Amino acid sequence: MDKARILVVEDEKILAIGLKKKLEDMGHIVLETVNTGEKAIKAAKEHVPDIILMDIVLKGNMDGIDATKIIRRQMGIPVIYITAYADEEVIKRARTTEPYGYIVKPYRSSELNANIQMALYKHRLSKKESEKTKKLILEDFYDFIDKTRSTSNIKNDSEIKKLLFEVFAERLEADWKHDFKKNMKKYGINESSFGGEIFETYLIWLMNQLNNIGIKNSFKDNSRQLCLKFENCPWIEESQKNPIFCLNCKAILIRSFEWTNLEGEIINEYTIANGSSECIFSFNF
Repeated sequence: MDKARILVVEDEKILAIGLKKKLEDMGHIVLETVNTGEKAIKAAKEHVPDIILMDIVLKGNMDGIDATKIIRRQMGIPVIYITAYADEEVIKRARTTEPYGYIVKPYRSSELNANIQMALYKHRLSKKESEKTKKLILEDFYDFIDKTRSTSNIKNDSEIKKLLFEVFAERLEADWKHDFKKNMKKYGINESSFGGEIFETYLIWLMNQLNNIGIKNSFKDNSRQLCLKFENCPWIEESQKNPIFCLNCKAILIRSFEWTNLEGEIINEYTIANGSSECIFSFNF
């Protein structure tokens, strides 16, 4: 049996103590127990647990679903919901965060541990797939450049960049578009849906996809603009040697946003390859 480092988020003190004991009796390590969504985000960043067990109804202004959205976007940590609520509206909201499990109280220890073991297994597979994807992207990048430069009569750098952008975007169509459509359909999103619902569902999907290829990211929404920030670059050495590699991430955002059919544009404000501490893309509607 796999042992996990677990963060418990539960606002009922007695239940939190009981859950902690159950987990430790199974051989797992409980890193911390917290009782609010805000504390959950802070603890997740500090401990980087293998799994988070998250109650939905919490003290404070942020419930477990909202906290999970941020944690999944920024850190990609698996979350299992443990809650007394099983009505359709709550489940619908919870599904959008793509949890690794949903357990309704009261539950048996065997049920809890089975969910934890399955979550560890699924996340391990996801990480392996992520490493494979990153390697393929790097190999494809150099392969595309070599083939494009050798077969194209275009010598101007600007034209070469445009051509490479289209090559990357077309590969994205082949690799990601089916998953994008499947995800939108899963949550009942179509062309007649409200623009805000389309964008939120798209954004959660995109941020999870970026996490899966090793790009830690966060979203900032203020009165002036909506920004997506990349906090790292899995291919920083390659990008610094050849900034044209940044076209790959630019293609990911611009082409995938086109699939939403929303009016607007994406602007690449800053890049890590050019010395910034993070890559920043702004959504302008």
